[in-house]
Amino acid sequence: MRKTPQELDCLANSLYKLELTNLPKELDKVANTIDKYAKTSETEVERLLKIMLPGTPFSGKVKAVGGYVRDEYMSHLKGEEASPKDLDIVVGIGAGGAEKLAKFVHTELKKGTYTPRAMGEGYPIWQLVFNSDVEYKGEKYETNGAVIEFADAMQERYPDPNSRQRETVPSTIEEDVKRRDFTVNMLLKDLTTGEIEDLTGTSKKDVENGILRGHPEVPLDKMFNEDPLRMLRLVRFNAKYGWKVPKDVIRAVQKNADRIKIVSAERIYGELEKILKLGKLHQAVKFMSVCGLLSYILPEVRALKGVEQDSRHHNEGDVYRHTMMVLKNAPLSIQGQMAALLHDIGKPKTQEYVDGKIKFLGHEEVGAEMTKAILDRMKFPRDIAESVTRIVRHHMRPHHLNINGNPSERSIRKFIGEVGDDLEDVLAQALADRQGMLPYIPDVEELKEKVKAVQEKNKALGVDSTKLPLNGSEVMESVNIPRGPKVGEAMRLLKTLQDDYLTEGKVLDKETAILLLRKHFSSQSSPDLVEDPIQK
Repeated sequence: MRKTPQELDCLANSLYKLELTNLPKELDKVANTIDKYAKTSETEVERLLKIMLPGTPFSGKVKAVGGYVRDEYMSHLKGEEASPKDLDIVVGIGAGGAEKLAKFVHTELKKGTYTPRAMGEGYPIWQLVFNSDVEYKGEKYETNGAVIEFADAMQERYPDPNSRQRETVPSTIEEDVKRRDFTVNMLLKDLTTGEIEDLTGTSKKDVENGILRGHPEVPLDKMFNEDPLRMLRLVRFNAKYGWKVPKDVIRAVQKNADRIKIVSAERIYGELEKILKLGKLHQAVKFMSVCGLLSYILPEVRALKGVEQDSRHHNEGDVYRHTMMVLKNAPLSIQGQMAALLHDIGKPKTQEYVDGKIKFLGHEEVGAEMTKAILDRMKFPRDIAESVTRIVRHHMRPHHLNINGNPSERSIRKFIGEVGDDLEDVLAQALADRQGMLPYIPDVEELKEKVKAVQEKNKALGVDSTKLPLNGSEVMESVNIPRGPKVGEAMRLLKTLQDDYLTEGKVLDKETAILLLRKHFSSQSSPDLVEDPIQK
């Protein structure tokens, strides 16, 4: 896709400007009916409905809506084969229309669908799941796995200002469109005729030009105030597509940013997860900062602004500026992006001036504790939270290890052992950290080469250095020590001995390991040890 950089000057005194990109404008006239598809189970259901609906009370009253139609239209604009997913359907025949249509399709295709089910009390939405491919009127349709939601055309209101809980009443399709978030998601597709419909008069042009705005008849304050999650959806669409956001929309988000506090942590995480899976956290954080959302979603990151650093090592600017540069260079995994965002989160609490120099002693330990608390608050999965916390805790190790430019093989082996399974993630974070610093120092690349040399040496010796010659039970039995601190001491010694042997190009076997451990513990003359059998 050809992209054109644009500047969005949202705040008069903003230090950071948002780079946005345009979708290409439509070169050819878009036909009302789009038939160029890559087959999916959802498009097969659409094809099936075009046969089922004519001549029924549903004819002309059943529309595909939302991302399904948007994605199809975008594919057409780019001259690509359309393969839309997540077919959502609105039914405009009055109250109960969604239930009637879901049951009608199920009756016609009992062997290929499960019994329709209501999606929630008080919500006129019904779900129909296809459990196999189907045959209808002599035609086969590859519908297996399709999950389709049918909803009554409705209006909604939010009676409790402290909740996103809504009430709905039956309405027309025209009114139903007005309750949706952005014009790019308001296109409809008639599932009887296949026509793309634009009831707002601006939806097609907004998709073509890449513009995110609300329905022209719905006040922006109402749109964001009633359902604040729409502000995060705005962030996600901006990050995903690079679509422009008009100034009045930005101002409306700034005005209503504090309303995000009524949204549950689970729903906020759901939007962030989608952003993270796109690898677009850098763009999203930048936009949240401009719109005022960052102060409510990640206040600890907002607090990095204005925290000065020693210019000799960080000529790029304050901790926030550095963090954004690191995030831009971070691995695109969820762990990689979150570790980059939070790696220096402990600096505001540890900043001190020593002999005219700015220091952040122990910021990685403080940051690790803060990271765990932040990710728990935001309901990140436990395994991800623990992984990110470990990366933050270890992120300075590569820099400390290589500070003199020539770490010994023993030091590198100790480093590898201590970071364990997080080795690659820690090195990737350290590299992104260096790339976010001015002046740039290539020491992490040098360290990665030395780590690689150690790993290749292990491989040549046929040794997995992450595994010791003895496990805990074998140590207790062989050296005759009870369960407790002595076992931990023995395992640490065993790791040191193995590293020493490997450094000399030798392999520490079980027999030698037992002999050396017995010698070590017998020399301590500890009362909890039996007489050393070697000395008998």
